[in-house]
Amino acid sequence: NLTLLLGDPVSLDCKVKGSPELRVKWTKDGKELQSIRQHKLVFENNISSLKIQAAQKTDEGEYMFEVANHISSCCCQVKVVVLGWCDKHNCMVRKKMPTFNDFLVLLVTDQVIPPSFIKPLVEMQEILGSFVQICCKISGSLPIAVEWQKDGSKISSGVKHKLIQQDNSVSVEIEQLEKSDAGTYSCKLTNSAGSCDCSGFLTVKGQTMCFFWLIGRVFLKKKKEPPSFVMPPESQVTLPNATVRFKSAFNGTPPFTVKWFKDDTELMTGPTCFTGQDGMSCFLELYSVAANQSGVYSCQISNDAGSVRCSADLTVKGWSSIF
Repeated sequence: NLTLLLGDPVSLDCKVKGSPELRVKWTKDGKELQSIRQHKLVFENNISSLKIQAAQKTDEGEYMFEVANHISSCCCQVKVVVLGWCDKHNCMVRKKMPTFNDFLVLLVTDQVIPPSFIKPLVEMQEILGSFVQICCKISGSLPIAVEWQKDGSKISSGVKHKLIQQDNSVSVEIEQLEKSDAGTYSCKLTNSAGSCDCSGFLTVKGQTMCFFWLIGRVFLKKKKEPPSFVMPPESQVTLPNATVRFKSAFNGTPPFTVKWFKDDTELMTGPTCFTGQDGMSCFLELYSVAANQSGVYSCQISNDAGSVRCSADLTVKGWSSIF
């Protein structure tokens, strides 16, 4: 549930993945929403947003987001509650001898909601030199003061870090990751009703590059290089019904062909898994894993100069093995 105060701005955001063309739809209490002045619908960079400029009591209800392509569809939902000022109510007190009426005026003041995290920080693994956004979703009565720290030291907006607070999202952006950016990031929220905080660890993985390789890359006509792994996928242990994400990064001369396998069977994007590639990195996501999905998962990268393959183990522990 998402609790708002009357007049609060809010942005309901859903990041989607899948083969194009993706079709998105927002509904409230079963009725499809259209982009109007009160609530604006935006779909950019695979993020679908429903933006409410100033929440009203009529905005309360069950919101559902649905995304579909030619293969399948999926949806998620959230209940929005809007708190605000109540009207004056007349309370009539009847006495034993009803000769007259006494009227009491009941004034209900606005409730101040302490801050909370709708989507807290999580552990992150990113690649040296890449852009990263450390983000969380928040809720509570405005104004909310936001403080970011790295390894216990306060972060200020500047050349290195860009601090953003928009609607119900707060984030730290780093343009080019360095090894020194690895560490524990924490976000603290404070308003007149209380405070809360969350934290997540950022790991920066990179590679050592030879000076002469750079010179040849820039000034000489370079022959095609076969692919090689910079960050191979890592083995994982998880519980049933969890979402598992294998991620790897690689070098070589594009274009690349990326394939994922379980044991010797190639995996294709569908209702239970999703494969994707972003430049020199790729990933495999498995949804609602079961014990029979334990096994060896392999990533194969190919180009005109050759191919390389790397494997990782997935162990899905049954509930009986926990107790």
